[in-house]
Amino acid sequence: MAVDLSGSIYTLYKDARIQGDRARQRGAEEEAAKYYFSAARWLKSYADTAAIPDVRKERLQKAEQLAALARDLSGQSSGISSSAADRKVKAEGKSKLNSQGETAASEDDYESEVLQLIHKSDVRWDQIGGLDSTKDAIKSAYALALAKKPDGVQVNSWRNLLLYGPPGTGKTLLAAATAGNLEATFFNVKVSSLLSKYFGESTKLISALYSVARRLSPAVIFLDEFESLTPARGSGESGSERRIVSTLLAELDGLQGKDDKSFVMTITATNLPWLLDLAILSRFQRRIYVPLPDPEAREAILDIQLNRKGHHSELPMKELVERSDGFAGRELEQLGQIAINNMIRRANPNLLKIVDGGLDKLASYELRIDPLSRADLEDAFSQIKPLADPRVLRRYEAWQGDLLETQKEK
Repeated sequence: MAVDLSGSIYTLYKDARIQGDRARQRGAEEEAAKYYFSAARWLKSYADTAAIPDVRKERLQKAEQLAALARDLSGQSSGISSSAADRKVKAEGKSKLNSQGETAASEDDYESEVLQLIHKSDVRWDQIGGLDSTKDAIKSAYALALAKKPDGVQVNSWRNLLLYGPPGTGKTLLAAATAGNLEATFFNVKVSSLLSKYFGESTKLISALYSVARRLSPAVIFLDEFESLTPARGSGESGSERRIVSTLLAELDGLQGKDDKSFVMTITATNLPWLLDLAILSRFQRRIYVPLPDPEAREAILDIQLNRKGHHSELPMKELVERSDGFAGRELEQLGQIAINNMIRRANPNLLKIVDGGLDKLASYELRIDPLSRADLEDAFSQIKPLADPRVLRRYEAWQGDLLETQKEK
């Protein structure tokens, strides 16, 4: 089995880069050069782990830039004189100190962090049960943006989408399918990964995120738990939080590239839309409620989780759909997983003994697969209960209505 060493290689690169920055700040050119040469080598190795060619190219370019800096500092190139270089290094070192006296990250560091957020999406539309109108809206957006227009005709499309609704209803899957079907670069971003304990760094990470996305266009940026990044104004936010909101507003408006032909779609998801800043909400041309699946959608999801995975239920689909009323898509998936596991244990009573026999014995054993019995499914239903609170569901509808009223008043 292949072992993924990309995380370890990236850590070695970061450590060498930080040591180089610290040495450079002290004016220790030779020491800094050694660390930078090492960082460049690790970054080249890290580039080899990239599955996306454009990402590999980006990393190799940064590695070469780092190696060039190391050559300048070590005197291997005919750049500026040693004394001038010393003054330049010390000046840059002072300018890069943050409020805690530590060397602040460079632009390359921020972009390297952003490259870590890229994920290859293999999700396709047919893997998502229901939500047809939402899928059609997303398809329409990038169709209008990417299709060739007749000469002299301008067609505007929206690129910012807010998905809101109860947990587990498929918001993340929708973003992944958008990128997967478009074969776009997919930035799967947990909001916590954009927040930094260092003053001012979150805004730089956001800027770097959109800068890299434009270069690797077409791209889909998915921001999950979006309300954590943009608390409502007047809720006691700090100056740093206000700068985060302002930076994000500029990026959502596309102010960094009005004449840019690149395509970057921002899809955000939240379970708590009423916590969002109204200024942020106004930047989303489409705000789509992703509700709990209706009976038709539940049947589609159960078909994906059971029938299309080669399993058959002794309970009729109609009964499964009726008994799963109120379940989110994630809960339907969990229901199927538990029922299948129950069947596997029942149909393969000696499986654990085979595991004790070692890897070779296990690898040669073929699982027996039976239909999912009523007992298998009854046990699954006993373990999975819908988490959505009816009061919260009513609040989504009320919030949507209040938002529409506010827009009418304006």
